Amino acid sequence: MAEVSVRAKERRVSEDDAAFVLQSWNWKETSLLVEFFTLKHGKVLAVARGAKRPGSHFRGLLTPFSALKIAFSGQNEVKNLLKTQWLGGYFPIEGDALFSAFYVNELLVRLLAREDEMQDLFTAYVHVLEKLADSDNNHEVALRTFELELMEYLGYGLPVTGEPWYWNGEELKPWTPDTIESERYLVISPEMIQKLHNRDFRSKETLAFAKLLMRRMIAHYVGDKPLNTRRIVEELKRL
Repeated sequence: MAEVSVRAKERRVSEDDAAFVLQSWNWKETSLLVEFFTLKHGKVLAVARGAKRPGSHFRGLLTPFSALKIAFSGQNEVKNLLKTQWLGGYFPIEGDALFSAFYVNELLVRLLAREDEMQDLFTAYVHVLEKLADSDNNHEVALRTFELELMEYLGYGLPVTGEPWYWNGEELKPWTPDTIESERYLVISPEMIQKLHNRDFRSKETLAFAKLLMRRMIAHYVGDKPLNTRRIVEELKRL
């Protein structure tokens, strides 16, 4: 009986977990590999068997920016997707905001470890999608807010201090008068640190500084391979 219970536990890992699709790929002839961001299990990779067949119960559901409820099984890195239910929510993101939303997805794909629960970050993700779907919102502020929150959840957030710090190309460090200057350094004043902690983007200068700081930090943490969405946007701007 104990052996049967263990096998049942191995087959069943998660049920009724809120999720969004981050990306997907074709897998074999009729299936898809799908990377989800979930409420209870963080980033999860699962195979949706038969998802490309006309009669599949997955068909039409595995799209980005739709609120889903999923169940999956398996102890290996790649899970088996058992069911997907649309929760009725969809963020109608259009135009330039759509590139921003895919950029947010790519950040999660590149920076999050798999199966590491981050419920607060999941909430922050929902909030940034809500703001990007609203044309009246300042999308730059929404992106900078999410980037700062992502850095904090990953343990790379700004210090709480009354002293200046600086980004040296690899990490944040306290700045002192005898710090050797370098072109790579980006000095962050105590006033700027406080504004970024408070998400106070009323000043264009604060918003521009946050963009520069986040770009440098994210470029370092994603490694040698540049973000695809950022590259695509830059190429479009040159056309």
